Order: sequence, then structure tokens, then C-alpha cells
Amino acid sequence: MNNNKEKMLRITVLFLISQVVIIFGLTAQGHSDYVRSVLGTTFLWVVYTFFEARCRLYMNNYVRGLVVISILCDGFFGYYLNLYATSSVFDKILHVFGTYGLSLFSYVLAVQLLENPVNKLFKFILVVCLGLSIGTFYEILEFLTDTISHPALVSQPSLLDTDLDLIANVIGAVFAGIHASARSFMDQDF
Repeated sequence: MNNNKEKMLRITVLFLISQVVIIFGLTAQGHSDYVRSVLGTTFLWVVYTFFEARCRLYMNNYVRGLVVISILCDGFFGYYLNLYATSSVFDKILHVFGTYGLSLFSYVLAVQLLENPVNKLFKFILVVCLGLSIGTFYEILEFLTDTISHPALVSQPSLLDTDLDLIANVIGAVFAGIHASARSFMDQDF
């Protein structure tokens, strides 16, 4: 097993252990609605990891770590410590950080489809566009979740919250675009 696969396996195992601990903690608190959310993100990450190994995709471990940290922060700080309800800035910070990580994540996957290297300006534009698309998609999911399941803690309590989330997504995507245009994530493991 090469070094990147070993790190992928270690990160995945640590991630799964952490998510299980968070799920037990949320269950003990009686937050079954939060457990569903944590199970959903865990499922999506496991499916991605399976396809990464099966399809022989490459993911930089720095970027993998960013995404895993974003997911863990969502479950532990957002739900278990209830910062989504008690902090006015946590959600915005996680939007910036999460969009930054997911922008780089989607860039690393997308660039594997390109036959020729791209220049720095194109990298910047591509990463920002990917980040904005992911952020917008996430806001739509929040809206649908609030509309369909009527959770006790709504994801979008107001238009101001949605607008601030979108601004945070722009900030995260621009940071990722600057980082991607300055570094190569395909041949480095950070």
C-alpha cells in the first residue's frame, strides 16, 4: 500500500471513530434529528472514499483533512456543542472554512479530468466557480430541509442568514482560488 493510501485509510478510520462518538453523544442528548444529519454526512464521505479507492482517484491529504475537519466541526461543534443555536458567528466561520475545503476538494477531482495543465487565472476562476456552486447547492439543501422536515433548529431562520452564508461561501471560495493558483495539489501531499 502506498503512502497516500495508508494516510487515506488512517484519516478515514479516525473520521469514522470520531463520527461514531459524536453520534453516541447526540443520542445521549436526545437529538435524533442531529444524528440523522451526522449519519448523512458520514455516509456521503464513506461513499466518496469507496469511489476514490475503486476508481483510482487521487485526493491530496491536505484537502482530505480540510473536508474531514469541516464535517467533524459540523457534527461536534455545531450539533453536539449546539453552536448553531448559541453562536451567531460559528455558522459563518464554518461556511468560510467548509467552502474553502470543498472548493479545493472539487478542484482536485475536476483537474484529474483535464488533459492539459491550466494557467493560474483559469485555476482561480475554476476553483471560485466550483466553490460558489457548492455553496449555493448547500443553501438550497438547507432550504429544502427546513421546508420538508421542519426541524426544531431551522438552518435558515431569515433571509439575512442566507445572505451572510452566501457571502461566507464567496470568501471561502476566493481563499481557495488564491491557494489553488499558488500551489499544486496534484503532486504534493503537504
